[in-house]
Amino acid sequence: MTDSTAETTSPPPDDAALTPTGAPTVGFVGLGRMGGPMVGCLLRSGRPVVAYDIDPRRSAEAADAGAECANSPAEVAARSAVSLTMVMNDRVLREVALSPDGILAGARPGHLFCDLSTVSPQVSADIATAAAGLGVRYVRAKVAGSTGLAAEGQLTVFASGAQDDVDAVSPVLAAFAREVRFVGPGEAAHYLKLAHSIVVGAYAALIGEAVTFAAQGGVDYDTVIEVLEAGPLGSRQLSLKAPMLRDRTFGDPPSDVDTAAKDLDLALDAAVRVGTVTPFAATARQLMTSRQAHGEGKLDIWSVIRSLEALAAVERD
Repeated sequence: MTDSTAETTSPPPDDAALTPTGAPTVGFVGLGRMGGPMVGCLLRSGRPVVAYDIDPRRSAEAADAGAECANSPAEVAARSAVSLTMVMNDRVLREVALSPDGILAGARPGHLFCDLSTVSPQVSADIATAAAGLGVRYVRAKVAGSTGLAAEGQLTVFASGAQDDVDAVSPVLAAFAREVRFVGPGEAAHYLKLAHSIVVGAYAALIGEAVTFAAQGGVDYDTVIEVLEAGPLGSRQLSLKAPMLRDRTFGDPPSDVDTAAKDLDLALDAAVRVGTVTPFAATARQLMTSRQAHGEGKLDIWSVIRSLEALAAVERD
């Protein structure tokens, strides 16, 4: 069960204008840890970009990289064929999309609005309804990958909405994605993104639990990590995080506890709405709460091992 949302059937001004030929302007709102590198990829692909961020320093950085800067999301939409947004949460996206200075205030009929943010299916559905009423096409394109992959243009994007709209925006998204996949209508991409968030949080907690258990049983801490990584239970994610676990260096992360906790909150709320149980997500969220209570919300997600060690009265750091 997923939320049903309206989809506009208004024709675009020119779908061909969303390909590199002619290099139409792409709008981008939200120039943070992910949005900034995405804009860099768009510029390197030869696409003109008009950008906006509430933080003028980020806008200045985008301008230095070659983007034009707008004074509002509405201006971004008015000056572009397609607008992309990458913002932090429901409140910000609602303001960016629906306020008097928002994307929909500046978008003409046929404009393509593509949101990349990790937000709730509910706020996205509200935006879809508003966009349809104005003849604006709306795509939900969710992102899997780190800031490093964003900078390299190697993200994975899964998108939902009307397939024609996803097909139209895919050449733009390909500037920072190695794969763009259509995953269904409506809010499907949101549920898939939140499923991804559940796996990310629960996996970090599971490995932390396993490492703490084996180390308390007398196995050398580094050896536990090495065997788990090298054996049949290893994964790309564990290989990426193994040096961090060994060195206990959880600072300057690609994704921090606060962000992961926000994503799990969205997943837990959505699970209630669709009638599924998520005990592993709930447990991982509680471990993250412990890190936040210790003032460690800006550390890497995998620092949740410290919560598990604390429960076992282990002092390792």
